[in-house]
Amino acid sequence: MQKILNIKTYTKYLFIVIGIFIIYHFLMWTLFTSQIFAPKSGTSIGDLGRMSYQINLLDNRELKYTLKKRFLYDEDFNNQEIDILTIGDSFSGGGGAGENPYYQDYLATIYNQNILNVEPMNEFTSLEIALGMYNSGYLEKLKPKIIIVESIQRAVTNRFTKELKKDSNITSPTFTRRSTIYPNQEVSIISTANYKIPYYFIAYNFKENAQKNVYKFKWNKNLFSDNNSDTLLVLDDDIKSLKSYNQKNILKINEQFNYVAKKLKTLNIKLYFMVCSDKYDLYYDYIQDNKHIKNNFFDLFRPLKKDYYFVDTKKILLPLLKDGVKDVYWIDDTHWSKKASEAVCSDEIFSKNISKKKENN
Repeated sequence: MQKILNIKTYTKYLFIVIGIFIIYHFLMWTLFTSQIFAPKSGTSIGDLGRMSYQINLLDNRELKYTLKKRFLYDEDFNNQEIDILTIGDSFSGGGGAGENPYYQDYLATIYNQNILNVEPMNEFTSLEIALGMYNSGYLEKLKPKIIIVESIQRAVTNRFTKELKKDSNITSPTFTRRSTIYPNQEVSIISTANYKIPYYFIAYNFKENAQKNVYKFKWNKNLFSDNNSDTLLVLDDDIKSLKSYNQKNILKINEQFNYVAKKLKTLNIKLYFMVCSDKYDLYYDYIQDNKHIKNNFFDLFRPLKKDYYFVDTKKILLPLLKDGVKDVYWIDDTHWSKKASEAVCSDEIFSKNISKKKENN
């Protein structure tokens, strides 16, 4: 009899524990976790917010296009004249989402240019893609007037100090295809993610990179639309890359771009190198109690003699921050917003060197 009572007692407690377990996961998913992994249809959130589980800093934004002209997608390209070719990383791939996420659309609209974007290739850097298209004769067929090689700042040393593949040969680049939005990551209702939200909520009070991929800094100026935000989320690679900016690496990068620029000049093609400022570097002056060194990439790179055009995005965007412009970058993301795209594409580096085409009647 005692044994039967014990079994009933254990069974009762087991069901209570299971019930609490299910209720916990249901409530956490419904109230919190779903904001990260199941945002409402047609919207997205930033990579930093997702990785760090900082739900109070999520900026759920709708993907939409409002500009007069857009760059050409692969399915729109029919061997028409191409003015500008862009090659880069997620900044060239509309990585920030939200309204008008492609900077190419601003170039297309402001200067009435036909623009194609080449997708990244694992075996080649974006600079090697440009060189490979030159070597194969593909650029003579495409006949762009400008090639923009774009890279996020934290990756320039790793990408462009390796020995340049001067014999790269690319005959069939992949152009960006039309898409709607980046797919959300699928996570079940019962998931470890439901434990990570309260864990990182507490842990970030004691360690600035409680989640190893994302730093959370306190700062003394709110430059995002969320008026309750006194924190800045930064990717860990922004910090890891700081020591890589030395004179040797900077000279190597410049040497490679000068080499390719001289090749392209034989076809009357201008090369632009657009370095998208790291979030850490751009917002550096406003971080409180910062124990990390300053990023000196732009300081070292600006004075070098260049045979190409250098798009200094930090120099362009920093005045916006000083004027109190909010949401130049997304609060929860490594990427910039439409405000940055418009400012960069309107800068004199483009306006003085791109001949605006007349509108077709």
